[in-house]
Amino acid sequence: MTIVFFIFLELAMVLPALAIWLTESIPIKIRAILLPVILFIFCLAVINKFLKISGMNYKDIGVKLPRKDEFKKNILLFFSGTLACLMWVQIYTFAFKMFLPMQYAKLLASKTTGYTQFLSDWAKTGEFYGIATLWSSLLLLTVIEELAFRGFIFNYMRRKSSLKKALLWSSVLFTFGHLNPYSFPITFVLGLVLTLLYVKSGGLAVPISVHFTYNLSVFYLDKFVSGA
Repeated sequence: MTIVFFIFLELAMVLPALAIWLTESIPIKIRAILLPVILFIFCLAVINKFLKISGMNYKDIGVKLPRKDEFKKNILLFFSGTLACLMWVQIYTFAFKMFLPMQYAKLLASKTTGYTQFLSDWAKTGEFYGIATLWSSLLLLTVIEELAFRGFIFNYMRRKSSLKKALLWSSVLFTFGHLNPYSFPITFVLGLVLTLLYVKSGGLAVPISVHFTYNLSVFYLDKFVSGA
């Protein structure tokens, strides 16, 4: 079930993204705005379908408002989780630069013509719509990833196996859901941290907040790794 869901989710992200981004008759800034919205709708439809098939609902996977008595705990989890993720990306980047300096220089110098590069360049111009598109795009994609990997995949696997196996394999699938092999070590650890935050907080609010903050930080830190 999880592998089938993963494949459907990837198709729901890749195919609409290619269709929109390659439609040159649409102005590029309109495409940049449309892309995350369309992806969100397609992926949400996939998640909703598989939730029904598995007999789960959104409340089961942690879609809820945190209680007032959870506020302090969630704030602490947010800051500790965000710090852990950002420290890990700094450590990994430092190690990569030290042990593979030539490859690191090539990656920094390389420029792509894809969606994330355009979004980053547009936001860095300081234009309001560019910044708003960057923030809203990252938020929508973060919500989808957390619903899929922490919400559905982890919970489904947790019902079928042990906590450790569910933690491991949901993080592995989260890693392979990203196409940048240089960021696989980062993405795997990020998946582990986000899943632990999900378990500790009992809902998706904390992992979504940490994931979004991390992705936003990666863009503004201008690392060679892409956002997760």
